[in-house]
Amino acid sequence: MTDHALPRIAPEKKDIPPRDRILVAAERLFASKGLHGAGLREIARQAEVNVNLIGYHFNNKEELYLQVHHTRALQINTMREVLLEDLDHRYSPGTPPVQDIIHAFIHPLFELKASDPEIWTNFIRSYMREMGTDIWRTMNENSLAPVMRRFSTVLHRSLPAAKRSDIIFILGMAIHSSVMATDPDEAAMVGKSLADDLSPDELEVRLIRSLTAAALQFS
Repeated sequence: MTDHALPRIAPEKKDIPPRDRILVAAERLFASKGLHGAGLREIARQAEVNVNLIGYHFNNKEELYLQVHHTRALQINTMREVLLEDLDHRYSPGTPPVQDIIHAFIHPLFELKASDPEIWTNFIRSYMREMGTDIWRTMNENSLAPVMRRFSTVLHRSLPAAKRSDIIFILGMAIHSSVMATDPDEAAMVGKSLADDLSPDELEVRLIRSLTAAALQFS
């Protein structure tokens, strides 16, 4: 298995290497119970491995958590980079439209969520559960900061009058609004699921338009 292709099938399947079975089981339990609620013995039991094997592959539960997140974040960020490179080539030597840059940033999560709702719901839930914690900040530093710098550079070329803090603000809004928009539990936050009124495609379009309008205020 590669770092960005965890198996889709259940972890009890014996043809999956033990390390990947651990990652699959951990991903599910971190989503349902959080980092501190999911125990190593429970992860080992669901992965059908000896608990000592987790320590062999990962130093501790925090490292396991970060590896699970890195695996999924790598998928999203690879798609983001491909879309951004396409924009660079298409509009060179000019600058891409702000709306296209924002689309390249948030579309991968919508596409991946549509392709496999269970896996990406788990990813979103595990991310949201740890928001504001030290490990959440470490996740962002490791997996999000590099792509944020790349997108902020391109977005600043299209919005030269904007301050760097304005650009980071827009990208931060893009992250949190797209996570909330693709989270089945967002009904608990807003009282009524957005999916009741809008399809995922409609929701994505509306989100891109709103973020673009916000960004253009800094032009």
